[in-house]
Amino acid sequence: MSSETPILIIGAGLAGLAAGRELDRRGHPFRVLERSDRVGGRLGSINVDGFVCDLGFQVSMSNYRVLESLVDRVSLRRDPFIPGAVVWTGTDRIRVVDPRRAPLGAFQAVFRGLAGWRDLRAAARCRRAAVRAASGADPAGSADRFIRDVGFSERFREAFLRPFFGGVFLDESLSVSAGRFLRTLDRFSRGTAELPRGGMQAIADAMATPILDRIDFGRNIEAFDAGAVVLDDGARLDAAGIIIATDQDTSKRLLHGLRDHEAEDDDRPRWASTVAIHFETPAATILEPIIFLNGSGSGDVNLVASSTAVTDDVAPAGRHSLTVSLRPGGPTDLAPADLERIGRTAAAMIGVESTKWRHLATTTIHRALPIGPPPATRPETPDRIEIAGDWLGEPSIDAAVQSGIEAAIRLTEPSTPGEPR
Repeated sequence: MSSETPILIIGAGLAGLAAGRELDRRGHPFRVLERSDRVGGRLGSINVDGFVCDLGFQVSMSNYRVLESLVDRVSLRRDPFIPGAVVWTGTDRIRVVDPRRAPLGAFQAVFRGLAGWRDLRAAARCRRAAVRAASGADPAGSADRFIRDVGFSERFREAFLRPFFGGVFLDESLSVSAGRFLRTLDRFSRGTAELPRGGMQAIADAMATPILDRIDFGRNIEAFDAGAVVLDDGARLDAAGIIIATDQDTSKRLLHGLRDHEAEDDDRPRWASTVAIHFETPAATILEPIIFLNGSGSGDVNLVASSTAVTDDVAPAGRHSLTVSLRPGGPTDLAPADLERIGRTAAAMIGVESTKWRHLATTTIHRALPIGPPPATRPETPDRIEIAGDWLGEPSIDAAVQSGIEAAIRLTEPSTPGEPR
């Protein structure tokens, strides 16, 4: 096999792009094989009449340090949301902020009955536990059990914590581990949610730009064997190594030679979906970069936000858009009557009328986040084959990027004898 035989990366999501960038930095020849016509995987956007409609409601974080090592803020500007949310209770709109960032702002939630002094004390206990969890000291049990035990009131749990973190994890039961909840809380308390200029697709595009000439689109992988990848048209591509940077289902099928429908039902990963509905509005409806969160406990809407209130290049000049993110586990097949009803709910949440809103797009990610804990150990792979993807740990943009970098390092640096691959 020629010394110029490339390492082949299967998948141009963030993990695959990060693997390619690391191989490029190390001077290793490589190709990225992507079955679709764009980069980014689950992260991305579509353009409708000049409006950028993200695939689901997605944000980046100001403390995604690994991402920033590849996509700095000079090459791609990110603009912040105001930390916290305006909670709609069904009758009132109450601002909830982190008291450490806006000490006086926290009192609105207290004085208007959404939170109590016990909630402020419970929040302080959470922050201390989050610092410990960031160092690996996880409490036992689920996130739901932890927030009950730490002392939050039922009203604050159900009106803010459940809808907010239920939207983050796509799981309103908050059955994720307490450790994952606390590390996510720590991420939000130390950083700020952001949108990149031009929408979330801009992150993937910026990552891909330095290696775009080595990404092959429309390449559907059927299988691989020692030293080669087999495409669905029967073509074989020689490989000095392979990095599988796909979702959990596809990775498993490629590793074990199984098609999705041949896998045992109880052995197949389960997924949570997410749906976002994008509207054009005749005037600005949300005048500041903050989310409106549905704390009423009813309806299909989880949150409402306006990307045009946050950043630039997401709509034609002088025009306005609104994103309505649905509650996890809600409907994914929406009729026009559903869109009208959801629009009315969103309008009620922010205190405007929806009669002149124009539906732009409904974006659905059926496999948005895996349900259940990540694998306890990285799955075993044959020699010269590595896997990458945020499903190997606690899913996030930074985790996806980190996993791609680490897969490239493992494939290009010989391991110490006795050290697991």
